[in-house]
Amino acid sequence: MSLNYPTTLSANTLGDNLPLYIIGHNQEALNAAIVLASLDNTVQVVADTATIDDTLNNYRFEPQLTALWTLYSQQQRIQLLASDALDLPNHALVWLFWDSLGDDRRNGLVQLLQSPHQQVLISGISQIGQVAQFADRLASHWVYYLPLIFMKDGANFSSMLKPDMLLVGEKTADSHRQCSVLQFFVYHAQKHAFADIKTVEFARSAVMTMLATRVSLMNELSRLADTINVNIHTVQAMMGLDSRIGEHFLAAGWGFGGRALPTELSLLKQQFDDHQVTSQMVKAVIDINEDQKELIFRKFWRHFDGFIEHKTVVIWGAGYRSGTGRTTNSAIHPLLKLLWSYGITTYVYASNTAFELAQLYGEQPLFVCVNNPYNRLAEADALFIVNWSALQTPDIERLNATPIPIFDAKNIINNADKARLIADYYGIGR
Repeated sequence: MSLNYPTTLSANTLGDNLPLYIIGHNQEALNAAIVLASLDNTVQVVADTATIDDTLNNYRFEPQLTALWTLYSQQQRIQLLASDALDLPNHALVWLFWDSLGDDRRNGLVQLLQSPHQQVLISGISQIGQVAQFADRLASHWVYYLPLIFMKDGANFSSMLKPDMLLVGEKTADSHRQCSVLQFFVYHAQKHAFADIKTVEFARSAVMTMLATRVSLMNELSRLADTINVNIHTVQAMMGLDSRIGEHFLAAGWGFGGRALPTELSLLKQQFDDHQVTSQMVKAVIDINEDQKELIFRKFWRHFDGFIEHKTVVIWGAGYRSGTGRTTNSAIHPLLKLLWSYGITTYVYASNTAFELAQLYGEQPLFVCVNNPYNRLAEADALFIVNWSALQTPDIERLNATPIPIFDAKNIINNADKARLIADYYGIGR
């Protein structure tokens, strides 16, 4: 039977103009509020101004987020509501963002969410089964789990409007048709699937762990490639031709960062341990990833035969991936600490992440943010590339003008440009 999904958000089956509440203050919560407001809804966001401002500051590299939040707030489509003034009506749609809520807050919400007519959406990461247990404590049968694993830093709004993949967990089987918010997202998703909440929690964890495993496998292969003089960059391209494998998450580099993948692996490993189930693979993926973040420093140390005290280096990029303004679990952090332990001055060009780095390391005398990637190369002993978010590829002619060794932790410089370099080049598996 075909479903008539709405192209714009309208009322759900519980009645027209159902009040919409979002409880949480992380960037996923803010983007959800913006998406709902952009569809001509009034959204009550339960959070205080300070936490919202902090999130907006941390995501200033996404100007669209701040601009749309400001616009819809001025138009009163987004309204802030203090948590101590929260009194949820019996008929409402409430979207909870799990990662913004501690245990005490969740327990308090169980007492508030006791109307059988309320619709409740839950998004976030937790141990498998925790969201399902929480849903069972609520009086409503209309509870749904929507893990936002399709979100992309730097393009959160667009990726939420048109997700690549949508997984929906239902407390009551086949009840998603009762929720027009879910119908909207399902209609616009390229792919979607439904199951009970616990199964979707497991699927979310499995998807994220598979992606992390691919990255760590490629990084382990890159070490062998280094040893036997094979270019992993070329191998990666060949692997991507195989339709069974595909081209994504095959790039060797310093590993994966961000919040989602490391958190997912940590929670999954803990769950294996709690249930006394052996998992050599999950532990190996975590161990490889952590060690990989220091690999480029070891190449730097070997190049100079250990004589690295009080040198000067330039570092390009700091984000955990290209395009992001966050450095969460990025290789920049262990790299900086290792360099500083040898008294090495670090000139860091990181346009998207400069604000966050200044907050973290602004008092460190060996840390200097620079506005141009090339200006300090003449006085540096080496160049590290942690990431690269510029539209143009690195300028090989300008690099050749100051031929210092290059330590490319993300294999940013392609094979053709690498062949044109005068200086020594050290990549990952190249």
